[in-house]
Amino acid sequence: MSHASMTFGRPHPMASPRLAVWLGLLAAALILRLRQLDAWLLSRHPSEPQSAEEVLAWASRIEATEPGFAADLRAAALRSMNGDDR
Repeated sequence: MSHASMTFGRPHPMASPRLAVWLGLLAAALILRLRQLDAWLLSRHPSEPQSAEEVLAWASRIEATEPGFAADLRAAALRSMNGDDR
């Protein structure tokens, strides 16, 4: 028996897809920057008010969008400032 083989030129080595590598690095850098921006934005504002004055300021900020909730916050803060907690 004979074994016949045919070759059609030299085999080409697989080249790494450079565009995919660069896009992957770019996406990773963008995600890192977005996480840093998110952390910075969250650190600018405390998560919850610590005093009655801060609650009043919060109520003033949200009054245009949530007037009922702002009124409740304002009433609770004023009750707390007057010492009328029951």
